[in-house]
Amino acid sequence: MHARIRGWLVSSMVVVVALLAANACGGATTSTPTPAPAPPTAAAMQPSPNEPTPTAVPTPTPMPTPTTVSATPTMGHGMSGHGMGSAMPNIGNEFQVGTLVIRNVWARAASQADALSAVYMVIENSGEQPDRLLHAHCDAAGTVELHETKMEGGIMKMQPVDGIDIPAKGTVELKPGGLHMMLIGLTRDLNPGDEIEVELHFEKLGHVPVKAVVQRP
Repeated sequence: MHARIRGWLVSSMVVVVALLAANACGGATTSTPTPAPAPPTAAAMQPSPNEPTPTAVPTPTPMPTPTTVSATPTMGHGMSGHGMGSAMPNIGNEFQVGTLVIRNVWARAASQADALSAVYMVIENSGEQPDRLLHAHCDAAGTVELHETKMEGGIMKMQPVDGIDIPAKGTVELKPGGLHMMLIGLTRDLNPGDEIEVELHFEKLGHVPVKAVVQRP
């Protein structure tokens, strides 16, 4: 009995000594705390030089507001300016046949390349009977037409007429912007100061030759 107790005591002492020796040699493991990661510095937060720099988007330039341009009235037959209201020159020429007096006869200056011109005049009837200008001929043009200028829909247009009435005791003026004679297919240049032969054909009076002085109004 005493021997068994003694053996147990010896065993216990051995275990105690062994534990003390282990503690003295640092045999017991101690957990080492892991340091928390440090917050990123300002330098670390800077963008990488390899990263693309954002490009500023340009502000669109406003487009100009379109301006409405009104159209310029044009003349028929390509006669820009012919038959329109320019000033009547005072030529001073006069031709009298029967009861008709034809004065201030002139033609617009033009080149043969232009192909077109116009003749203007004043026709006065001192008689008791009306007459009518039916047509005309000219040595400087292939064709002569009687025309009237009218404003239609805001556009100045010329159109042929089949005759021009000359009232009794009345006067008719062939002028730019109104009644006139068109010279079509010029056979030569019409230079200022030139004279051209024009033959007028009236219903009652018949053929009346006149001369038109070329002018540049």
